[in-house]
Amino acid sequence: MMYEKKYEELLLSTLAADSYCLGSHWVHDAKELKNLDIDWEALNPPHVAWHEGKEKGDFTHYGDQILILNDFLKDKNTFNVTDYMTYWKEKMQTFKGYIDGSTKETLSNLDNNLSIPCGSNSGDMSVIGRIVPLLKVSQTRDQFMENTKLLAQATHNNEDVLGAMHFFSKLLLEVLDGEGIQESILKLKVQAPPKIQAYIDAGYNSKDKETLEAIAGFGSACPTEASFPSTMHILFKYNNFKEALIQNAKAGGDSSARAMVIAYLMTAKDSIEIVPKQWLAFNRP
Repeated sequence: MMYEKKYEELLLSTLAADSYCLGSHWVHDAKELKNLDIDWEALNPPHVAWHEGKEKGDFTHYGDQILILNDFLKDKNTFNVTDYMTYWKEKMQTFKGYIDGSTKETLSNLDNNLSIPCGSNSGDMSVIGRIVPLLKVSQTRDQFMENTKLLAQATHNNEDVLGAMHFFSKLLLEVLDGEGIQESILKLKVQAPPKIQAYIDAGYNSKDKETLEAIAGFGSACPTEASFPSTMHILFKYNNFKEALIQNAKAGGDSSARAMVIAYLMTAKDSIEIVPKQWLAFNRP
């Protein structure tokens, strides 16, 4: 296992971030966000129909997906994507959370016997928040990079997502090796494709704006072209975990996809001590 001493902290932090975002996840309207009946210091129940049946302390379907991957890997030493997709498909048959577009399309591809990995063409960044469990079954940096690529291809076989997955996977490794988050972003930017460079520049150039305004400008919805620069904005603007997650949640939209990435990066740089204890009181399966 890579970074064994940090693994559990990264997983808990990512799950806490997802559970914290449940309250405002997928609320897009600025006026509605400002008037939400939410305690921004605490975990909250959801406010949209897509999370019907969820309660305070539960996860969004993104957090649920992390747990499915983590459960699959609990007795494994390697990541076999074919075995994972078989396991994942079985879990989806009885899944009680929201079935999003990427899941529906991937299940259809599996039913049509497409060659694995046969992920959807969904461009959302949620799968990038699920990479922490793959540290358990990766012995080298190259193996981790290959495993995260396979994870993306399994459900989000989209060019933008694959590019973002490569960048954030490498960024996590840099930070785990003791490098600063912002410094590592700028270092990795030099060798990144032009589209990734543009996302980074957009996020950096927005850091003096209010977060709600900046993320609304990029688009608070799911596509990578919106979520990537929005995540960059948060990472360049805030050094405090709690403040970063609160301001991210107040911007609504696909807040959880952004928060999971922010959480594992900030925890990799510091420790689980930066996560508010009440946020760690999520409902454990």
